[in-house]
Amino acid sequence: MILNYNGRKLLGRFLPLIARTDYQPLELVVVDNASTDDSCGWLRARWPQVTLLRQDRNLAYAGGNNVGIRYAMAKGHRYVVIANNDIEPHPSWIREAVTHATKHPQHGCIGFNVFNQEVTRLAFEQACRQLGQTDWRPVAHISGCSLLCDAEVFRSIGLFDETYQFYAEENDLELRAMRAGWQMVELPVPVWHMGEASTCKMGLWRAYLSMRNLIRMSLKLDGLWRGLRTVATVFNRACNLSLHLDFDADYTLRRYRPSSLPVNAGLALAALGWNLLALPHTLYVGWRDRRRVAQYVAKQVG
Repeated sequence: MILNYNGRKLLGRFLPLIARTDYQPLELVVVDNASTDDSCGWLRARWPQVTLLRQDRNLAYAGGNNVGIRYAMAKGHRYVVIANNDIEPHPSWIREAVTHATKHPQHGCIGFNVFNQEVTRLAFEQACRQLGQTDWRPVAHISGCSLLCDAEVFRSIGLFDETYQFYAEENDLELRAMRAGWQMVELPVPVWHMGEASTCKMGLWRAYLSMRNLIRMSLKLDGLWRGLRTVATVFNRACNLSLHLDFDADYTLRRYRPSSLPVNAGLALAALGWNLLALPHTLYVGWRDRRRVAQYVAKQVG
């Protein structure tokens, strides 16, 4: 399932690479978030074998992926693979993941060895050449650019939380999955990810959403005290110039310092203000999700 928004050029580059996947049976689905760049016309003309789910408005990452997940579940698919439109996976990625999931049904979320940005291209190509036995390792987070989930995960804990729009939505989902007893693992199968190809032009809005959603996730899933600690973390990253952020090790940290100190501080204040206004709804949704997880765990124990 590939989410697309005005990604005609990205689809032209990466869809043929994704289509090299050597696993069958496989349904390739593109969820289009109301693109205006002829992505849909190009897909219908060049890729008629692809299932196209065109939306009449932009549902963002969470909403668009939820459309695809609901479609997959209605069709009875056992596994759902969430993929960005700017990835190049090793052809064996899904085959290896499904083989692993069949042997380890408790591993409900499976990720891959993701290489981000152009500087790692050679490392990605070398990893593809050297891919051998696919040992796995447990992880606490899987990148939303390439994620295989057992459909039962969504039945047990629900879908993506659409309030986030962008950023933190997969973290929220994965944390709920782990609390419900599902395990997350990463396979060494390489996937190359261009990295923020669809959101790199969002600028200050992207930074604001990153700050806002990190605070919301903490408030929602961990309560007020942990939420306050996350607020302090956000302001420290955005405003403390003596704090070194290793952008090379984690490029997502750039989102906290998109501009000058006054601008960054203003974005952090706006993120905090939004969360204060949304606090009653956030706490209610958190209670609802925790109850659903608890009910699923109780059912499994019983």
